[in-house]
Amino acid sequence: LPETMMLASSSYGVVGLGVMGSSLILNLAEKTGSPVSGFDLSAEKCASAEARALAEGFAAGQVRCFSELGAFVESLSVPRKVVLLVPAGPAVDACLGSMGPLLSPGDAVMDGGNEWYENSERREAAMRDRYGVHYLGCGVSGGADGARHGPALMVGGAKEAFSLLRDGLEKIAARARGAPCVVYCGPGGAGNYVKMVHNGIEYGDMELIGEAYALLKAKGLSNSDCADLFATWNEPPSELRSFLIEITAKILRKKKTTTQEDGGDLIDNVLDKTGSKGTGKWTVQEAANQGVSAPTIAAALDARYASAHKATRLKAATTLTPPRVAVDDASFTAEDLEAALVCSKICTYAQGLALINAAKQDKGWTDLRVADVLRCWRGGCIIRAKLLVDFADALVEQNDDDRDGDDQDDAGGKKKEKIDNLLLHPAIAALIADREPQWRRLVANAIADGQVPVPALAASLAYFDALRSPHLQSAALIQAQRDCFGGHTYKHLDDPDGPAHTTDWLA
Repeated sequence: LPETMMLASSSYGVVGLGVMGSSLILNLAEKTGSPVSGFDLSAEKCASAEARALAEGFAAGQVRCFSELGAFVESLSVPRKVVLLVPAGPAVDACLGSMGPLLSPGDAVMDGGNEWYENSERREAAMRDRYGVHYLGCGVSGGADGARHGPALMVGGAKEAFSLLRDGLEKIAARARGAPCVVYCGPGGAGNYVKMVHNGIEYGDMELIGEAYALLKAKGLSNSDCADLFATWNEPPSELRSFLIEITAKILRKKKTTTQEDGGDLIDNVLDKTGSKGTGKWTVQEAANQGVSAPTIAAALDARYASAHKATRLKAATTLTPPRVAVDDASFTAEDLEAALVCSKICTYAQGLALINAAKQDKGWTDLRVADVLRCWRGGCIIRAKLLVDFADALVEQNDDDRDGDDQDDAGGKKKEKIDNLLLHPAIAALIADREPQWRRLVANAIADGQVPVPALAASLAYFDALRSPHLQSAALIQAQRDCFGGHTYKHLDDPDGPAHTTDWLA
């Protein structure tokens, strides 16, 4: 690079040079072709980021880092474009409190952390009113590797602010089918909301894969055999092709790297307690707030909580030992398990997308289009999968690019009814119909055997059965019970839009 680049203002600034920030700053420098500045309170992290840039072949001065905030802000070209990659919560507020007075009207700050969407809306209003500064909340998916080479980006905030950053974001994002994996979700916290749901789906998908692995191990398969099977599922023509299936095969082949002589599989030495950082819980809470059924995601969250109680599980294992029906090789096949995973995965996405649609209507996020979200998720992000292509194509075909308004005409002039659940699209319903018998057999055998809990597989099947039930007798009884003890009233089945009724059921 020419010497003048060392003195030129930086096109972007990155605040927080941890694992994500130190990767994203290199992505920005590489893809924008201009200097990028970094800031961190730790001088050591600043030095490490600059050293990494030099080691990867960047010219001196193309990545320059500061531990003094004023110097960092002064290094940026106007209007300044700043990306925050600091821990969500109070750290973001502290950073904005220090940086806000140093910025100018028209500058833009984008938070790339996993933040609660209402916090982003509060900060957007505060930065606009106090400093005239744009504020955006952006969901960033793909981990450190994605940050370095191309993440999926879900952006929320004012359109004007998005327009200011759009060119750079599209340059650094992953690409799928030639298009950047960037989606504008709407104002305020819309981007954070979509990323929250993304993570909720991720919880569900990971739990489903974990249950499949446990079932295979209960059948006596080695980790190597399981890895081979997952690798097969990541190849055509399997519908399970995805990033999570790919890394599962690699994880199961990883050997211990210590001096232990057994050379065993590392997975066998991983403590069975799953952590979580809150986005799964937020998704389940929001599903409840919006009145959206999301049992697979909820089951995945519950499974993580159950895993945390290791001591209780060890005690229970010696006392709660019901009779087991032995599962032999005929009880379920690899094909059964693959079919069950495909069906359950579809249900997980259907739940997440239904939540996004509900929030869109509730919050007036008219720019939020589910088909565009699915396109964004096709590359870079943790839940990228072959099925997303099918989902996006189905929604575009059925919902005319997911636009608001009346039902759309198809090529023959017939009205196409807009669908409100992914499972209702004929092509998606056909994927499940072809696999439903194997799905049921797999879940039934797993429950009968009792060796391996399958909460997410079972919850997915229950979700499917509830959705396709024209009359839920259990719901009618529960509403009658509510009226009996609480006078909560009920509607008549033959007059659902009519007046409410109440009855003295015990008279």
